[in-house]
Amino acid sequence: MSRERIEQLLFHMKRNGLQAVVLRNPENVLFATGYWPITGWTILALRDDGTNSLLIPRSELDFLGDAPVDEVIELPMENLDEVQDPYRNFRSFFRSSGIRAGSRVGVELTMETLATIHTGAELSFMGRRTLDLLIGETNSSLVDLTGVLMGLRMTKTERELRKISIACEIAGMGLQEGLSKLREGVSESELASVIEAAVSSNGIGYKGTRLARGFAYVMSGPNGSRAKYPFNVSSNRRMRPGEPVLVELNVQADGLWADLTRTWFIGKPPAELQRYHDVVRRANEEAVRQARAGMSAKELDSVARGVVSSSGLGASFNHRLGHGIGFRLHEPPTIHPASDELIARNMVFTIEPGVYGEDYGIRIEDVVAVWDQESKRLSTFHHDPFMT
Repeated sequence: MSRERIEQLLFHMKRNGLQAVVLRNPENVLFATGYWPITGWTILALRDDGTNSLLIPRSELDFLGDAPVDEVIELPMENLDEVQDPYRNFRSFFRSSGIRAGSRVGVELTMETLATIHTGAELSFMGRRTLDLLIGETNSSLVDLTGVLMGLRMTKTERELRKISIACEIAGMGLQEGLSKLREGVSESELASVIEAAVSSNGIGYKGTRLARGFAYVMSGPNGSRAKYPFNVSSNRRMRPGEPVLVELNVQADGLWADLTRTWFIGKPPAELQRYHDVVRRANEEAVRQARAGMSAKELDSVARGVVSSSGLGASFNHRLGHGIGFRLHEPPTIHPASDELIARNMVFTIEPGVYGEDYGIRIEDVVAVWDQESKRLSTFHHDPFMT
């Protein structure tokens, strides 16, 4: 368990008069322990004396690794004698958790956006049934800790920075494979599947990564105009010479995230689109160069927006510059023209200027970490717009 994260939680427990913290949402268990739950049935109980207990499915024990948990309690696997009822084990876990009667317990009461988990298909999370059992078995009152958790998660430890960097490297492998297969007549969905396959085949085992999964979205020609939406999709549209191909790639590696976008061309594009790509690249590079601790999010947004606007394309850059990333694909801070949030040392966020018209979308997105007076691009895959 990260001593740094535990000390942070203990500080906020004392500050808020809490005697315990109970976390079940997988991304927060990962934040506090370094262990990324597979199915979402794991629960962490941290007490104000600094000790902790972890309820974990027996089937996941081999994945726990060297997380320094004080007490490990197994959640049995289902057998053929009875249908599994994990809540029965939740009850006994809370009863024996060492949480004193009458305690104030910090929990994830208002967390309504969650990262996908190891299995991908289903997400188990802290809900009313778990909360009722916690109250009933410990005779405690619950205090929402969501704001504290999200605030702590904005700045990353050295270990977390390394993990995010690895996720970015794996994303680069996916983009490189996609670039090698880019040609006229390939469909968006075909290229997306090539990129996703490369992430899994090259990422699993890379620098110790146990699970790597990519989510690629390819938008060519007029479909790129919709890449500014808060969601992206690939279609069966086939690519044509000269038009931009915008590739959005989200990569999850052992629970930490990378988010990259590149825009490529098949053959030589019209001079106007080439100019747009150059403007977006300059906006990205200038924002990365100027990002530093102490500046506000809106100041950083204005750096990139100024480059785009000075080129006559301001109205075409119609979304925020970026977002925090780490334990979730999108988390605080928000790099937005109306955001007064301050950039702090060890924050990690995206920088993703873009311009969009009826027949195109051009965006370049990188993951950036900030120190006192400088920043570093964690995503190092090149920006060149593949032209032959």
